[in-house]
Amino acid sequence: MKTFRKAVILVVLGFFLFFFSGCEFFFEEEERININEYTEQELIELIEGLLPEAERTVHYDFEGFEKTLVEMMEQNRRSVVGLNVQGSTFFTGGTGSAVIYRKEEGRFYAVTNHHVIDNYQSIEVVYEKNGMLFTIPSRNVEVLGKDATTDLAVISFKAEHNFPVATFADSYEARVGHFVFAVGNPLGFDYFGTLTMGVVSGLARYVPGSELEVPFIQHDAAMSPGNSGGALFNLEGEILGINNMKIVSELAGDIGFAIPSRTVERIIADLEEKGFVQRPFLGISALAQVSDCGQEYGVCVSTVEDGSGAEAAGLRPGDIIIGYKLAEWEDYVEVLNFNDLREAILNSSVGDDVSLRYIRNDEIHESPYTTLGIHPDDEE
Repeated sequence: MKTFRKAVILVVLGFFLFFFSGCEFFFEEEERININEYTEQELIELIEGLLPEAERTVHYDFEGFEKTLVEMMEQNRRSVVGLNVQGSTFFTGGTGSAVIYRKEEGRFYAVTNHHVIDNYQSIEVVYEKNGMLFTIPSRNVEVLGKDATTDLAVISFKAEHNFPVATFADSYEARVGHFVFAVGNPLGFDYFGTLTMGVVSGLARYVPGSELEVPFIQHDAAMSPGNSGGALFNLEGEILGINNMKIVSELAGDIGFAIPSRTVERIIADLEEKGFVQRPFLGISALAQVSDCGQEYGVCVSTVEDGSGAEAAGLRPGDIIIGYKLAEWEDYVEVLNFNDLREAILNSSVGDDVSLRYIRNDEIHESPYTTLGIHPDDEE
């Protein structure tokens, strides 16, 4: 920018010297400027003062940002508690984290990972106050439900301590590059309530080889064993996701995953109500990562199940799904690929009414609302 500015000044100066040598300029009635009376440097400074400002100084209030961040996390990180799990066998059990998301009639409700409490015999809730650890005994803790396919579980407990309750963000608003903050208890409780910072690295990630039906948020906030079940907060101090796992490899680092808040909210609603999860089923098949119809985006429908919601919506093989909308949503969620569609379905519930936006014969259509059924694997 400075080089460009200097070049402009030199061009203007050359113009002045060539065309107006020996001339006087009358800017006002009493003010006269004879350029022959100025040195070259003085003329440069004069012209520079007449040119539009070409540089801008930006001041960042890092101190204010840091203060706001500290205050936000001081409150919200206390909604993350520890879990001390005794397993049904000698080889099961361990420690993990959980996030309190609701308080009702003297009970606190917290979400954690299924693998944290799987095969539990007893669960104690651990929390920190004034730098000391306290325990809520297992007799006050109840498991409301757990689901292996999404690796989520819900517990509730009674306590005299007044824990803060964290609120959920809308994970559909997450963007790659957004700041995130992981809070959990890595390697047990010696590092209780550890806070690490990173950014959203990817969205709607399905981990190869994983049996979990979860559209993970990928991030690079540091995590270790014990962080499982802890919170991934956004800049507003809201739960953007529940930390689940990381890739451990000599060839990779800082590849962590969190279950997005939209999925978490849908799953905990089922676990609170029924104690188990029934996944919704649209009734189409499609190639996950191949443009089968030659389209640049969307999901090309390969087959439509008889009697499914997709059939009732009028979908046919060859249609390209580009949008998904629940009846209570204001607008369609954009579907750019198969992972987007899987995420939208997983964030819905059995019995929800949905409409699909799709392309057929180069024309965009919106289907009538159709009801999502139960995934065949979840039928009793």
